[in-house]
Amino acid sequence: MKCVHLDFHTSPDIENIGVDFNKEEFTKTVKDAKVDLMTVFAKCHHGYSYYPTKLGTVHPNLKFNLLQEEIDAIHAAGAKAPIYITMGWSKLDADQHPEWHHIDFFTKQPVYFGSKPPYTDVPLRGCTWTTLCPVGGYKKYLEDITREVCEQFDVSDGVFYDICFIKDACVCDSCKAGMKDMGLDPENFDDARKYFRIKRIELMKDLTGIVHEYKKDAPVFYNGGADMNRPEYHPYQTHYELEDLPTAWGGYDLMPIRAKYFEKYGKIFWGMTGKFHHSWGEFGGFKNKDALKYECADMISIGASMSVGDQLHPCGKLDESTYSVMGYAFDYADKIEKYSENTKAYTDIALWMSHSDSDIGCSKILQIMQLEYDIVEVGDDISKYSCVVLPDRVKFSDDDKKRLCEFTANGGKIITSAESIFDELGIKMIKHSGSDEDFISCEIDEIKTPFLSYSSAYVTESEGEVLAKVHAPYFNRTYEHFCGHKNTPFKLQSEEYPALVKKGNVLYFAHPVFEAYNKSGSYALERYIKKGFEKIYSKQIEIENLPSCGRVRFRKSEEKGFYALHLLYAPPVNRGNVCLLEDFPVLSNVKVKIKLDQNIKSVKSEPDGENIPFVCENGILSFDIPKMQLHKLIIIE
Repeated sequence: MKCVHLDFHTSPDIENIGVDFNKEEFTKTVKDAKVDLMTVFAKCHHGYSYYPTKLGTVHPNLKFNLLQEEIDAIHAAGAKAPIYITMGWSKLDADQHPEWHHIDFFTKQPVYFGSKPPYTDVPLRGCTWTTLCPVGGYKKYLEDITREVCEQFDVSDGVFYDICFIKDACVCDSCKAGMKDMGLDPENFDDARKYFRIKRIELMKDLTGIVHEYKKDAPVFYNGGADMNRPEYHPYQTHYELEDLPTAWGGYDLMPIRAKYFEKYGKIFWGMTGKFHHSWGEFGGFKNKDALKYECADMISIGASMSVGDQLHPCGKLDESTYSVMGYAFDYADKIEKYSENTKAYTDIALWMSHSDSDIGCSKILQIMQLEYDIVEVGDDISKYSCVVLPDRVKFSDDDKKRLCEFTANGGKIITSAESIFDELGIKMIKHSGSDEDFISCEIDEIKTPFLSYSSAYVTESEGEVLAKVHAPYFNRTYEHFCGHKNTPFKLQSEEYPALVKKGNVLYFAHPVFEAYNKSGSYALERYIKKGFEKIYSKQIEIENLPSCGRVRFRKSEEKGFYALHLLYAPPVNRGNVCLLEDFPVLSNVKVKIKLDQNIKSVKSEPDGENIPFVCENGILSFDIPKMQLHKLIIIE
């Protein structure tokens, strides 16, 4: 599904709102760009409504029911039109109702995003919003607005609530009174967090309940609730929209791990990028059309639908250049997305979530190594995998420990690091080394001397094979004791405890290598981690002549009996404060080997339908791709 999230946060200082809206032209633009769904606004962050409202305030310079006209135009294009309602940011409501402000637990001050009000007539760059707390009077107001929208419009296509989970606690008067009624202490942060969660879940249940009174199966999404580290909110979403603007935050390696995580729930999910050069609300900002094509192909390769953020000009006319770029990307997506429907990642390696930054670092390494992977957590079946990675900070229950021991006893391989270890795996943790930053001695390529770990090791004991050693610094760096500009040099003599050890089917990194790599991006650390992997894990897919920025995704359709191999290549570059894709080099003679112990009927390139010669020998499928650029989809039947 090809979606557009059409922002319309529009100042009351702008006149003639929607003056150039033309329903037929709007419909044609949506249809020509092959848009399947476009989210449109009932109420924006400025606090204004775009339909006749008795509860809110219509934008003062809007003379007609823009929302209904947009919905009709989108439906005429054969697309869906979910309705957007702002929740956490609404300037008009914040100005009129200071008692609705979200109050920070620690500062006891209103929570602001971007520049702090009061709003004065001085130059402003970026956002300036006051966050609201949907408890008490504001919750009742949101419920009433939802009913009004449901009564005026057909909400079958869904409702999108925005800015729902900014902080983890609030101590506004409504929240403090509610905590006391529950026997909770407003001065205790854990109690405040508990109440916050209780009330957000209650809010989601109640608002969804209202929507479903009018349309039983209408999709309802609460933006901010698709957070990997907020699982308490996940059951209350009918689907997931994963907002990851790679140019502005997270880069091009964040969305994949989130997609893999939310795919586990078995609900519809889509990635959300933007048409903007940088971030939301950038009028006149454009993304390279091939960059957007890459992003759409990337989403498809992970089994996600795709959503592209746009912002409608106050005149109400869709931007011609924007939909030319979007149409170019969606045209390609339209030809290949059928090969992603009802598919699942086909892999023999899993990343066990620690719910820390280590997960992101681990995902980055796996992608650099061009490994397809699954996400697993507590209670998930790991028996189908040949290897499980436990990044840095995993917490184990007794049952987890038992399952992991059984896994290794049955031949499964474990790659683990830092705190993600327990005695039963044959490696005993003694303590943290106490160093601030230490060094690793392990010959990798041209590096033969100790290299900086960008972290520090844990001291362990085992009878395993030592593959790398720790070199401690002469001393920890303080204001009184320091050496040079950056860090203390290493002692020439290595420590007695190892940096990397292999014990049976367990490989253990003594450092939090995944967290350190996520922060540092160190070349030496990257090569070190890859060398460790190679000591214990044999790749399912081997690709030659695909550079490190190349991404490999391998999915299987049980229903239709095919595998889909996605190869993507576009090296990101930093220009100014933006991470972007600009160059799309042509790759030649890419060689593919896949472990597939099955009879293969055909190997084809899609969407061109070109047959690719292949060989199957000893459970290995081999073929060559003479040339590829940006994205190559290979269908194996």
